[in-house]
Amino acid sequence: MADLDLVQDFLRGLPKFQLTGDGTWATCECWVCGGYEDSSQGSMSIKFQPEDGEVIGYNCFRASCGVHGMLRPEDLERMGCMDPNTLIQLANHNAATSGKPSNKFIMRKQRDFTMVNLNNETNQLKLAYINKRLGTKFTTSELRDYKIQLSLYDFIRINNIHQLAYSERYCDVLNKWCIGFVSAYQDYLILRDISKKEFTGKRYTQYRIMGKSEKGDTKIYTIPRNIDLLDPHPADINLAEGAFSLLGAYLHAGDVGFHHPNSVWAANCGSQYRNTLMHLTRQYGLLDVCLHVWSDSEIKIEKYEQLIREVKDHMNLVSVQIHYNERAEDFGHAKKDIGIYTIQLK
Repeated sequence: MADLDLVQDFLRGLPKFQLTGDGTWATCECWVCGGYEDSSQGSMSIKFQPEDGEVIGYNCFRASCGVHGMLRPEDLERMGCMDPNTLIQLANHNAATSGKPSNKFIMRKQRDFTMVNLNNETNQLKLAYINKRLGTKFTTSELRDYKIQLSLYDFIRINNIHQLAYSERYCDVLNKWCIGFVSAYQDYLILRDISKKEFTGKRYTQYRIMGKSEKGDTKIYTIPRNIDLLDPHPADINLAEGAFSLLGAYLHAGDVGFHHPNSVWAANCGSQYRNTLMHLTRQYGLLDVCLHVWSDSEIKIEKYEQLIREVKDHMNLVSVQIHYNERAEDFGHAKKDIGIYTIQLK
């Protein structure tokens, strides 16, 4: 590991600082946008323990911000650091590295874990939350089709997993108050706190199912779909910020919804739209894409105009449609609470 004791000591003092389970990453309050006002969790993710030769990367999960890059001395100054030795330590570390975070693409293979949603009292309460929020009539057995896992401990037991990613006490809280969405490659459970008081301390917890976090990890949630690469028509890529937003659009969007063929449905879950889009096109080998974004209301259209500029040289964007919900802040609602307003950018 790189010797960054002064930098790490400073980072530990940042508002809302919290280490991940293995101490490799940390979250804190974003020094650019200020993060989530109504949450005890910081929106900024930062590499706290970089390997030798690796820079300290950072990324704000807040979709309306999305600032990311390599930590530099001027960033520390912006956070309030005035110690010259700390600034010099970071500058020397950056000078000894390549100066760029690794962005090498690695083709990912899905792991093979078993899902189970038992018909018990706690799971019935979580199922009732889902059905009320989305206006659905799912049974526990039907949730498997959407990669929804109601109980963390049931998942761990049936897959014979012996090591917890967090302390047992914290996992007890996650198990009681969270609904899990299995990530695209089944290496994470994206746990959504559904309690009114946010007992876990944050809205989402990325739970590594086995092993330690890796550079190539992709923590996005996808709804299972089949893609035909021989289809002469462009594939549709549908993106949303969160899992419930994605499900609401998928279930209630009519002609472009669940019965639309040759489409990919993915939720960022803290990643950036650019990263998710680039990964999906590479993973599936897609060249021609019709992009649909099911946007949160707080994200302005200029953000998506910038997205087009960033990816236009990497794929053929046949069309780009940004959808907003006129009746709520996002699409994670029942059909009666969704009114689609579309802006055609291309």
